[in-house]
Amino acid sequence: MEIERELDLYRVLRDAKEQGKKVAIIGTGTHARKSADIIVTTLRMSDFEIRGDTLRAQAGVPVAKIREEASSQGLLFPTLYDGTVGGLLATNEPSTISTAYGTPEKFTEWARIVTPVGIFRWKGFLGSKGLLGGFTEASMRLLPRPNSVVTYTSQVEFEEAPSVFDKLLNRSPIALLLEYDGKLRIHASFTSPTVEGMESYEGVPVVEENDRGSFMVRTTGITEFLEVVKSVNPVYAYYIHGVGWSKVYTSDEEELNRWDHYPSSEARKIVLRIKTVLDHWNVLV
Repeated sequence: MEIERELDLYRVLRDAKEQGKKVAIIGTGTHARKSADIIVTTLRMSDFEIRGDTLRAQAGVPVAKIREEASSQGLLFPTLYDGTVGGLLATNEPSTISTAYGTPEKFTEWARIVTPVGIFRWKGFLGSKGLLGGFTEASMRLLPRPNSVVTYTSQVEFEEAPSVFDKLLNRSPIALLLEYDGKLRIHASFTSPTVEGMESYEGVPVVEENDRGSFMVRTTGITEFLEVVKSVNPVYAYYIHGVGWSKVYTSDEEELNRWDHYPSSEARKIVLRIKTVLDHWNVLV
């Protein structure tokens, strides 16, 4: 079902609540594989406007389209997410450039969300994975676009990783990533500094986005990330400085019981607690 107005979405949720039906809200559907009685897509909510350094966009606008338009105006939409604005808000998806620019919650000024009990304008619902309602519109800050970005990378040993990481962090990178796939590799992206003794490539690093078999693990710093990796020996894992969570791919969740964690495809526990208030009928899936 395609919707164009948030009141239409509210009516869908209201009727589903009364009829005992399940509703799933998607954009393109590529990031969220959901099954429900009613599948609602926001793709027809596709208006956006850039005024100065402020973006106002509806949920169905492709993030890539906004990035392109912002770039033509010398601005940066600080996310690498490849879905719609609604998906970006629903996931609060970090990217490697979150080191400098933060997650979507940081550069979002406000967001409108339609729930079974009403319509709210509050960005505190970002990251709720569609379990509380559907985002319809948001206002977000844009930033000056760097003229160029170069990423420096090197394989590092566990013992030297903290010191190398700290030295790069002191140079104010826009992206600082440590990833593990059997070996540790560090990536640091800069708009101007030159780093000696490391390989380099243009652009910023990208990471695995598939949630299957992965968990978000609370890591307050690189030391805790290294502890997780040593203990679990995951197939793949990465830590982006400034996010506060690492993504760890492992087939045995019990190995993560020492740390605060949750499956990447699901919402955080706080969202489930809020759901008991806003959607105790369990309309949204």
